[in-house]
Amino acid sequence: MPEPAFDHVLLTRFSAVMAPEAEPAGEEWLRYRLAFFDQVTYASVVSQTTRDFQWLVLFDDRCSAEFRADIEYLAEDVFTPVWTHETFRRDSFAEPVAAVTHAPYLITTRIDSDDAMAVDFMETVQAQFAHQERLFVNLTRGIQVDRSGAVYLSDQLSNPFISLVERREAGRPPDTVYVAKHARARAKGPIREVRAPVMWMQVVHDLNVSNIVNGPRIAPGVVAERFRVDLTYDADIRGTGLVRARARQVGRLVRLWAAHPGELTKAAEAWAWRSRGTHERAQDDGATLTDKVQALEQGWRQRWQESAVRRRARDTKRDAVRRYWGLQRSFNTASSPEPVLVAGSLDAVLGGDRVVVLAEYSRSGHPRPEALSGAAAWAAAGVPALVVCARDAWSRMPRELEDLPDGVAVVRRPNVGYDFGSWGAALTAYPQIASKRLVILTNDSLAGPYGPLDDLLARIEASEADVWAATANHFPQEHLQSYLLAFRDGVLARDPLAAFFAGVRAQDSKRAVIQTYEFGLSALMRSAGLTHEVGWTQESLSLVHSANPTFEGYAAMLAAGFPFVKRILLEERRFDLHDAIATVVRQEYGVELR
Repeated sequence: MPEPAFDHVLLTRFSAVMAPEAEPAGEEWLRYRLAFFDQVTYASVVSQTTRDFQWLVLFDDRCSAEFRADIEYLAEDVFTPVWTHETFRRDSFAEPVAAVTHAPYLITTRIDSDDAMAVDFMETVQAQFAHQERLFVNLTRGIQVDRSGAVYLSDQLSNPFISLVERREAGRPPDTVYVAKHARARAKGPIREVRAPVMWMQVVHDLNVSNIVNGPRIAPGVVAERFRVDLTYDADIRGTGLVRARARQVGRLVRLWAAHPGELTKAAEAWAWRSRGTHERAQDDGATLTDKVQALEQGWRQRWQESAVRRRARDTKRDAVRRYWGLQRSFNTASSPEPVLVAGSLDAVLGGDRVVVLAEYSRSGHPRPEALSGAAAWAAAGVPALVVCARDAWSRMPRELEDLPDGVAVVRRPNVGYDFGSWGAALTAYPQIASKRLVILTNDSLAGPYGPLDDLLARIEASEADVWAATANHFPQEHLQSYLLAFRDGVLARDPLAAFFAGVRAQDSKRAVIQTYEFGLSALMRSAGLTHEVGWTQESLSLVHSANPTFEGYAAMLAAGFPFVKRILLEERRFDLHDAIATVVRQEYGVELR
């Protein structure tokens, strides 16, 4: 049997050490990443139409024995783990590849540990082999699947799925595809851009935000046609729903390209080169039109940031904001601090042994719909709700609120001290609140609920801690997040918490409020020896330790029974998560977001 002309090796960095002295990845990150690797990358590789290749996967050996055992079990007859804690270099794969290859030619292909390849990807790469001395092979067209399950077309030159064909030299280790950064591969050799059907998939999730969605929305059928992966995606969208989704994506792309012209040239350049069909580009310095545009953009932004005009504009804006807030604070602190009843019955709300105090603010007179719907849901679950509306002195509120449900009362107070000011004002004006068996402090930063609150309330009631919080954040310091806190058995009526809330005062900024009161509350609890419990930890949500659960973990929290999301994620364009959240809410609660 003749010797094969080439060996083909697939290379993956799973948990490579990317910087000297870097700490090893934590167990929660490894498990989070392993789920993507197993369901996406592994599933797509074992489904290839050819098995004439080997697969090396690099892992940091500073992991738990349990994780290593799981990898060795998964690897059997599929891939070879490469265990090391050495800092990754361009030649890190050279020795392991040399040890398993012997043919005169070598093809190495790279794939990230959370991406997928189409069923005929490896076969298509091998079809480009023609005894080249050196040639990069790039399959230009792929797709991206985002957190909502939406599918987007993506054309990328010199992309992260690139391959290198090289002739082996006796006594010299192979270069492998990692000899260059994929985007600069042409600096190390000619590159063939192959026009083919969709050949790869990038999964855009919370921990790979460097992947920017830069293409049009497409019908999802291509996923099942071209890939064998265990990935949840929006397979049912079609017709007018798909048309609307495509139109929304056009709007996002226009905003993206206006803010970052380099992304526009990247997409246009890839489209233009692909339209030429399969072709080769000669070796050069590796710079692209996009690189040049982005360099110009970066230089312009740097000059603008350092310009005197920019400094004057920034200082003028800051001074104007300070004057406005100072004037607002003066007017509001001059008003009577006592809450004034707007609607509902205080006796009905404050007569039991449980109560919710919901802090609300709006520039308009009417309370936010999210605040009223949240209060109504708590009341429906058996916990009456007091909505404390903070308003500027010149704002007017309606004298009556229509359709206010039983068990909900609305009061108004001066807009001083943000949410902690509202909670402190309620505890001062209605001292019976602090002594109740269960007091829940929350605010209008939450959208929802998208389902009944019975399970959430049962979780709170089951806690025996002095203070229960839905989530905690470890950045910039350890603290309970204050959007949903529960206090048990009259702990609010006793010092130090009684003095803490009675002492809430106006601060110069929201940052100062967070530093003084949100961080301060957690520090006070620790120093006083109060016990606390967190409903959804980063570990339980499969998030890294430093993640903010309300942002990075919103989908996991919805799936785990927390029927709210942060309103900011739905309302602010910088997050661009409305469709993603709508998909999760539909799947978990059967509710359609407007």
